[in-house]
Amino acid sequence: MNVYVGSANPGFAPYAMEELRRRIRGTKLSGLAPGETFTFTSGDQDDESLLKDLRRKEPIFLRHLFPVEAENEVTGDREEMAARMKAYAATLGDRMKGSKVAIQVRKEQNSPFPFTSAEGRDELVPVVTELGGDAVAREADWIISVYASKKKLLMGCSLPRDNLSDWPGGAVRFRRDEGLISRAAFKLLEAERSFGIQLDRFSNALDLGAAPGGWTSVLLERGLKVTAVDPAEMDPSLELHPNLRHIRRNAADVSFAPGTFDLLVCDMSWDPHHTCRLVSELAPAITAGGSGIITLKLMYRKPLQSIDELVEDYSYYFDVRKVKQLFHNREEVTIWVKRK
Repeated sequence: MNVYVGSANPGFAPYAMEELRRRIRGTKLSGLAPGETFTFTSGDQDDESLLKDLRRKEPIFLRHLFPVEAENEVTGDREEMAARMKAYAATLGDRMKGSKVAIQVRKEQNSPFPFTSAEGRDELVPVVTELGGDAVAREADWIISVYASKKKLLMGCSLPRDNLSDWPGGAVRFRRDEGLISRAAFKLLEAERSFGIQLDRFSNALDLGAAPGGWTSVLLERGLKVTAVDPAEMDPSLELHPNLRHIRRNAADVSFAPGTFDLLVCDMSWDPHHTCRLVSELAPAITAGGSGIITLKLMYRKPLQSIDELVEDYSYYFDVRKVKQLFHNREEVTIWVKRK
């Protein structure tokens, strides 16, 4: 029975743990950083089957994981902590030789661990190099993960695909360009990555609740024609865009001819059941096989139950392909659907 470190968005670890409890028979779970990081075991499953199952159908709230292959006590002594990290890395020779290796070091708030992420990585780079590996930031063959809680130093090495995300802790970071209209754009960019969607393969998009235009701007940059529905004003930088049509009405008050759009996006801060009704009413305007990317606000006390109900409701008109709490989600999740 092997141990893994799992990460979720702040405050959502209990739901990630509950998902794993339902899926992994015999698993044992324990909190690390309150509400965000925890450990769980493979339970009655072998590791290969477990990881394959988690890749096949990603849990909604589990953002990132890595296997624990070495565990030590955390202290504030730099030499001692460096020695322990290096001693573990030195055992990875067969995996390091000829490989591109990413090194991810994280620590819990208030941990006595004496290194920053960059400093911890710098301690391990010479070991990886000596073993014949090439330390890289992205597109690695292997990821060495180090997590320091208040009491434990947990270390492991795994294939990026088995971590669910190749970003440290699943924290997907995008560079904020000066011209970015809204940070909400990051949600759509992350959804594109997480769902394996190429936005530039669509041609006509409907953006519900579009103002001020964070998601619309991403779609326009990808070359799509966008119909933005919102009674509020769009950002001035978008209003004269030749591929933008802005309808200044509420989403409940519009209708379109069947098959007008091949993509629908929606990031409205409304009750998720109301959003589902709006999207369902507009479903005929989406071509068969067209996609929808929709934010679902978690406004109720039992998020897992709410999500189950919403998936059932969306399934009347759509195939639900994936539901995920993205790193850039807050009190919400994002759903990807395809029109039946």
